[in-house]
Amino acid sequence: MGFEIIPGLKAVYRIDGEEMKKVVGEDVKIDLVKLRKFLMENFEIGKEEAEKLDMGDFLGFAMILDDLGIALMGNYVIFVDALKTNWNKVLEAFQEALIQ
Repeated sequence: MGFEIIPGLKAVYRIDGEEMKKVVGEDVKIDLVKLRKFLMENFEIGKEEAEKLDMGDFLGFAMILDDLGIALMGNYVIFVDALKTNWNKVLEAFQEALIQ
């Protein structure tokens, strides 16, 4: 799917309804139920704010917690080492995955 181009990749998960299913990489030591809810809440906030600011379609977001980078776009969540990654490669991988 193209995720292998991401330096510092830890894992890729796919949101499937109420679950997050691992696509590739290591197990993430986070409560996935709580994480999915948190990500969806923040996605909705971002969507509302983008609409208020007339920014067009809101496609996703990224955040960094300590040295863990988390990016959400479509129904994919990518976990990376935030210090080792290239965020342009993260976007390229998202584009490839979402086009398929």
